[in-house]
Amino acid sequence: MTSIEFPAVDPPDPVARREAAARHERLTKPAGSLGRLEELGVWIASCQGKCPPRPFTRARVVVFAGDHGVARGGVSAYPPEVTGQMVANFMTGGAAINVLSGVAGATVRVVDMAVDADTPEQVSRHKVRRSSGSIDREDALTEDEARQAVAAGMAIADEEIDGGADLLIAGDMGIGNTTPAAVIVAALTGEEPVAVVGRGTGIDDSAWMPC
Repeated sequence: MTSIEFPAVDPPDPVARREAAARHERLTKPAGSLGRLEELGVWIASCQGKCPPRPFTRARVVVFAGDHGVARGGVSAYPPEVTGQMVANFMTGGAAINVLSGVAGATVRVVDMAVDADTPEQVSRHKVRRSSGSIDREDALTEDEARQAVAAGMAIADEEIDGGADLLIAGDMGIGNTTPAAVIVAALTGEEPVAVVGRGTGIDDSAWMPC
């Protein structure tokens, strides 16, 4: 596949990073007592180029949904039909991510990229195809489809930022997604798939052993 051109992205500001780290040391608290929150605060300051960082006012969770052809081989504890059911659940606010986002003051958008079912136009505008190919015997996507998916991601990010989002949180939904994720990690790191694949949603030994 030939390369895809992306616009330049400004790297995090090292000056703001240093200022944020130094500010934590001046606060009335034991050093490092806020744990991961301190690291996140420094990262946010460096990304915004400002210390202290601006509070987020419109965080947006974008869930990209798609079916994986390999799921038809029984690699998940759940049948592929659950993907479409979960998309409907997201849209009615009944999923865990809706609750967590609400507590955090974020909103949720669902995007159908490759769900093997018909979904409302509001979520399927960027749909590439119905389900991917089964990666144990064919390509997941054609080169054109892969390009279309990347272009969709860029367009969606632009839409959200133009709409006022100041923090984008990407998520995914698709029964069997642990399997292609493990394959991608293995391909990028040179590890054996069995070393990186997990139990996903809790498959039993008979489903895990063929991995």
